[in-house]
Amino acid sequence: MREYPDKVVINGEVFHFEKVLKDDFFSVNLLYKNQLNVRYVLKLSDFRFVLGRMLRPLAVLISRREYEIYTKLEGIEGIPALGLRFGRRGYFHMYVEGKTLHEMKPGDPIPEDFFIRLMAIISQVHERRIFYLDLHKRGNIICGKDMKPYLIDFQVSLYFRKRNGIGGWISDRIFKSLIREDIYHFYRHKMDFQTHLMTPEEWLLATTRTRFNKVISRFLGRPYRKVKRLIYPSGSNEIIWYKWKKMKDQSKRMP
Repeated sequence: MREYPDKVVINGEVFHFEKVLKDDFFSVNLLYKNQLNVRYVLKLSDFRFVLGRMLRPLAVLISRREYEIYTKLEGIEGIPALGLRFGRRGYFHMYVEGKTLHEMKPGDPIPEDFFIRLMAIISQVHERRIFYLDLHKRGNIICGKDMKPYLIDFQVSLYFRKRNGIGGWISDRIFKSLIREDIYHFYRHKMDFQTHLMTPEEWLLATTRTRFNKVISRFLGRPYRKVKRLIYPSGSNEIIWYKWKKMKDQSKRMP
């Protein structure tokens, strides 16, 4: 059982625990609500596997790094507003009511401009020199109650600092190649949910990867996936979570 508070204080107001939103191998996302029904998500970095507690110093670094990246994205419409830090391994952000694309099925009704709005979010993330990296996960994209897209979870995102000279030129080339992977996965999602709106150019972007990204996938991505399968052979931590939630989401507080 992971430990988390029954109530928290945010900007002088008391928020009470409502439910677990997501609980995977690397973090837990908790929902808190005040008397005015204002909701915040508390994300705690915490490793749920053998010797996970011994790696909490690493969880501290991961949480701090994610929070720093999040601060660089403040003001982008479609990214939930950032709140305060919580201890050494957590932080708050505003809650977005809706469903993730993982919880939806191709064919479910979404506005025609949904992916236009989502691309606007991703483009602004790239403009701030951040490679999102995790866009293949449908659980990171929310279709809000207002039917607008929202992007969450920057735990593995990479920030490329602006540099001068030959180092800056190399860094820019790598960054521009990497963000092509975000674009590839974006159009894969659009291809699944709005096939009829895909243009020939978008089909090309959804079905081809750059040579650089193929190399990265082969020599880094493939070994990484093998290690993940050793940790959780039944599927990715996200897939396991959604399967488990579908079966057990009957109580207010889930283990």
